[in-house]
Amino acid sequence: MAKKDKKKNERQEPPEAEVLEETLVAATDLEQPPEEVQYTDTSYTSASFESLPPPVEEVKPKKKKGKKGKVEEVVVAKKTTSMFDWSDESIPDEQEPPVEEEEDHSKSRKRGKKGKKDKKKEEIPEFEKPPNWRKMNKKDRDNWLLQRIEEWRAEKEAEKQAILAGAKEKRLAEARARAALMVKDKEQMEVRGDLLRKTVILFQKYEQQKLEFEKRKNLRAEWHQYLRCDGLPDPRIVTQMNTYLHLWRQQHLCDDNDLDRRCLEVLPMLDLLDEITADTRQYTDSQIRNFNEVRMALREELSNAIQVASYTLLRDLEHHFQWPSIKLSTYEREFKGLRLNFWVAVRMPTRKPKPVEPEPEPVELTFPAMKVAIKLPKIIDGSCACVRAARSLVDLLSERSRTFPLTLDINNKYEDLYTFNIKEHEVTYKLKVEQDEVRTKFYKDIAARIKEIETFIKSNPFLKNEKEKEELDNLNMAEPQGLPDPRTYFIEQNELAFTKYLKKCAYKTRPGEINLRKYRVCGGILNVDLLTTPPQAKRMARGIALTTLELPKQLQQSKYQVRYRAPSPPPPGVTRTPEEIEAEIKRVEAEYENLALVFIELPQDVMWSEPPVVCQWYEPRHLWMTTYINDYKFNEDKLTVQFRTGVLWPIGFATLRYSNLPYQGWDIRPDLESEGVVISVTGVCVSVTWLCRGSSVRLLWIANATTPALKDHFHKPYSVKKMIQIMREAACDFFPDFDAHNQVEGSCPKEWVGERHTYHAMAFLSRAYNFQWSRWNATAGSRNLVMQIREAVDRKREAKFSLLHATPQHATILNCTELSQEFNLEPLAGLQFYPDLFTLNLSYGSVDARRAPFLMKYRLVETVFNMLTELKLCSFS
Repeated sequence: MAKKDKKKNERQEPPEAEVLEETLVAATDLEQPPEEVQYTDTSYTSASFESLPPPVEEVKPKKKKGKKGKVEEVVVAKKTTSMFDWSDESIPDEQEPPVEEEEDHSKSRKRGKKGKKDKKKEEIPEFEKPPNWRKMNKKDRDNWLLQRIEEWRAEKEAEKQAILAGAKEKRLAEARARAALMVKDKEQMEVRGDLLRKTVILFQKYEQQKLEFEKRKNLRAEWHQYLRCDGLPDPRIVTQMNTYLHLWRQQHLCDDNDLDRRCLEVLPMLDLLDEITADTRQYTDSQIRNFNEVRMALREELSNAIQVASYTLLRDLEHHFQWPSIKLSTYEREFKGLRLNFWVAVRMPTRKPKPVEPEPEPVELTFPAMKVAIKLPKIIDGSCACVRAARSLVDLLSERSRTFPLTLDINNKYEDLYTFNIKEHEVTYKLKVEQDEVRTKFYKDIAARIKEIETFIKSNPFLKNEKEKEELDNLNMAEPQGLPDPRTYFIEQNELAFTKYLKKCAYKTRPGEINLRKYRVCGGILNVDLLTTPPQAKRMARGIALTTLELPKQLQQSKYQVRYRAPSPPPPGVTRTPEEIEAEIKRVEAEYENLALVFIELPQDVMWSEPPVVCQWYEPRHLWMTTYINDYKFNEDKLTVQFRTGVLWPIGFATLRYSNLPYQGWDIRPDLESEGVVISVTGVCVSVTWLCRGSSVRLLWIANATTPALKDHFHKPYSVKKMIQIMREAACDFFPDFDAHNQVEGSCPKEWVGERHTYHAMAFLSRAYNFQWSRWNATAGSRNLVMQIREAVDRKREAKFSLLHATPQHATILNCTELSQEFNLEPLAGLQFYPDLFTLNLSYGSVDARRAPFLMKYRLVETVFNMLTELKLCSFS
């Protein structure tokens, strides 16, 4: 029986008693010390347990976090008797928590034991203790802590409710802001439909008048060419050019006189065709393709004519060449755009070999007319060598390279700003409607779910519903994802499209290959060829000449190709001895002896702001390569280059196309001495000033030039396309293509439609305003054009510069200056909405400034406009 009672009491003992430590306290006067109980196998009886006093229960707050919500759990620590006496504090108090709560918690603990892993402890912060903390007993401290926890929970609940209310208010505010923005956009579109549409019509009218002027000009040129009756075709008429080429291909013979005639005829045609193909707005795409085919065919036929004429000259050394000695013959002649020189060592009769043959001496050649000197290696037999040196001022090779053309043009190159804004507004409005539908459906689903949860909570009031309450809070804070601002989304998509366009325009080059989108071959082409002398005619009796005929009847290259590989550097940490270094130097010098040494004085009609890259033409691949160029040296003072090469192929000098970009500054102002406009641009290396008058542009000045290049073109009127061609040939390229952002570091691409429209407005206002660059433009973003502006109508009093801010949507004057500490986009107080710069001037400018645009001639406006669109000042400064 005792054993059964023992087991029964063991079962009734709560599980907490197994883990709680026993508290030992002293006995009081009111309670007699209990008899000592012997803990033996026979002492565990019901009588022994009945003799013990009842346990004292004490409430101890413990911080625990429920599965979803934060609740307080009270753990009851049961104090059992021991051999020690009990103190007064161990007597139970009447104000202890009710037994029901204890039972509740014990049940919850038992019920939650299985799901213990899912519960989360409540993170209660550490509270600041009151001043009388030390004087408080344990019970007061516990009561204070419980009260403080309840206050903290109430504060947290209030914060949560405030956050929910703020989220709802924010949601409503955003909806009102979106609606107000769309209303504002519609109002602005109405203004654009009135003002901007009229401005675009005016701009297009001037463009059309300029195109008609160019057409009348071409018709007059065609008529003059017809009246000239010189037997030459008109390059503007493709059928005549095809006839000319067909007749040229029928002539298989060509001597130096024929070559001179072809150069006089073809080079002017090529210049005119270059201008025609550069101005693509006057002709259709099919016409441009036909002109390009004719142009490339002319270049190819001229190159073939040079080869055939060279072969014809070498076939008859006796009559065409000069003979300084019996062992040497030379030829030198200058054509239009071409210099042709030959150096031929005549093979002498075979002599009896000497017992000890002397070491052959390297052959040194000089061509004073081209300022070229060559030292052939010893492995080339100089007793029968034939070297041709030809310098062509026209690059007949580069356009055959795959990296020469621009891959593709941008889609909206000629799109007007009004059409652009209509498209953007339609796309933005459509996207907003779609987003509103998504938001409506999202909030409808959220409201249905909230109603469902609230119904569940009301129907189960005796459950804690912590998971449901947390879900309810999350639903009240929920917002639809993936709904960006429609206008921002449109801007990002345009920027992404332009980034993809730049990637499509980028070329992947092989090691040693010259990318002609990054470099440009200037100064012409130098052909240095090691040839085999064709058989010469043998004179027989009675005026008969006998000649051996070798097929094919063309120039034959001598076999000379040596590949030099520079020695690899020593491994890290390895120190070479002086003997090893000297041996390696001698080995390198010995290998250099097998390479041809070339010394060239660079032409003065090119601005060599940086050392040029010497490259050679690989005819089978149609590539410019630097593989065989070694030991390169550049003398900046004398402008000479020296290098060694293992092949004698056509040589070119490649310079960086955009060495002057990004721009360091620019200025546009009316010319005080004429009815023109002055454009000054400061590049990285040089500064250039142009004068636009009528339909022509003149080069006024170039500062910091390294050579006297382009001085012959000062103050001469040219068309914009011809000016671009002249400056590019002189390695002074200030006219970047759209893919130049791939090659220029520090550029700032702008939205082209807005930039082009702003250039047109600047051209209209160029006689009334002074425009200058701004340092804020580079970091303003793709949609923001920032520049300085001031009126220049009053010649006696100079106004102060203001900051002009132009976007595809509007134009305004900013409430900051170039010297401000920070940049902000706040406009001047009182300014209304203006769709563009042109309409801004109609209200903001003075009376004279408002009258000036309507007094401008279309030829001057379009000339300034074409210069600005080619310079792209805002995208590269």
